[in-house]
Amino acid sequence: MGKKVVVVIIIAMLIFALPAIPTAAFPVGIRIDGELRTFQPGALLIQGRTMVPVRFVVEDMALNGTVYWDAALKKVAMDCKGKYIEFIIGSREAKVDGVKKSFEVAPLIYKDRTYVPLRFLAETLGAAVSWDGSRREVNLSFNYRPEVFAYYYYTPWDEFAGNVDLFTDVAFRWFETDSKGELRYEYQDQYHQVLQYTRQRGIRTHLGVALMDKEALHALLANKNYRQYLIQQLTQKVTADKYDGVNIDFEFIPPADAQYFTQFLKELKAALGPGKMLSVAVFARTGKESWPVAYQYKEIGQIADRVVVMAYDYCYAGSGPGPVAPLWWVKEVKDYMLANLPREKILLGLPTYGYDWTAKGNAVAITAPKLAAIKSKYQVTGGFDTASMSPYYTYYDEKGRQHTIWLENRTSLNEKFKLAVNDRLGGIAFWRIGNGFDDLYQVLGQ
Repeated sequence: MGKKVVVVIIIAMLIFALPAIPTAAFPVGIRIDGELRTFQPGALLIQGRTMVPVRFVVEDMALNGTVYWDAALKKVAMDCKGKYIEFIIGSREAKVDGVKKSFEVAPLIYKDRTYVPLRFLAETLGAAVSWDGSRREVNLSFNYRPEVFAYYYYTPWDEFAGNVDLFTDVAFRWFETDSKGELRYEYQDQYHQVLQYTRQRGIRTHLGVALMDKEALHALLANKNYRQYLIQQLTQKVTADKYDGVNIDFEFIPPADAQYFTQFLKELKAALGPGKMLSVAVFARTGKESWPVAYQYKEIGQIADRVVVMAYDYCYAGSGPGPVAPLWWVKEVKDYMLANLPREKILLGLPTYGYDWTAKGNAVAITAPKLAAIKSKYQVTGGFDTASMSPYYTYYDEKGRQHTIWLENRTSLNEKFKLAVNDRLGGIAFWRIGNGFDDLYQVLGQ
């Protein structure tokens, strides 16, 4: 091979290795802690990533950081919010407090400005990042506070009112639907009084609707007219009673109906419009399972505003005794969801209940009043399983049958809560207000 050919190949390789630089910025707004910022030149879109001038973020009045430039080395250093970041233009490697990190797109120079991926910069500096498609705005929140999305079901009023300041959102599971999309009020409650009280406390309200029948779900989702009928009723109810959004809890959907469910969510979100939130409850998954589900996680993450990941019932009634939400499994669920959903949309679901199993594998749900009754009637021994980070109790009933109760406590819930906080997820959700245990409230109260 001749020298000229080798030179041409090397030049070609260098050209294709460089990032594609657009000829102009694209219109996108940036909000920092809710305040809209304008800057020139504007943001760039490189390989699907939003790139911004580094000084724009670091030297903003909300951060008051400092940027250093070494022209000879083409090296940038930043000192901001207790973090020291270094990188070289064109290199995907960075150092954060001496620890190696990787950019998804290498920093570059555009119109004499140093551009870096916005998400890397913001999350390294401790911000939560979200995208508002209706406004074409990126939201950076440096004052991160995880959302607490609670389910209100049946008779939880005293527990709700006693802990109301801990919640950011409440889904009122007052409604259910059927195979033809009829929206029904499931049980009686002080409907308008509860809604008014919740709004007065500054909490977002969500109309929660459930359906958990396989055949009924197929009939509903596969029929466009039935879907539209349900959507029409939901939007009318949301408007009439001034809900902030809708929460969909459809479980045991036939896997073959996955496309229908995704289509239903698209249609519902379009009908609700940008001013109302759509949240969806989905089964937990680690990616290692062989059983199929009807939740197309990536597609749902693009449609819904929040995704409640039900990271519980690892062991459930009929499965045999074991922890409801072992920490190692919740970690795997969280990692899988991060690979498929925007982190700011993920609400990590936590359980505030347990199960009482017999040796034969039969189980009943345990609430705080039920546990108190068992402790008063039988000799109960408690323990803590460090492998799953879960508490348990054992006892023998009057027939000599051994029982094992697996549930959660403040220690186990705190470890799961830290998973959400450390990865800057959108927040947590829990089922449900009214089970009587106050362990999660103690975690949130701290």
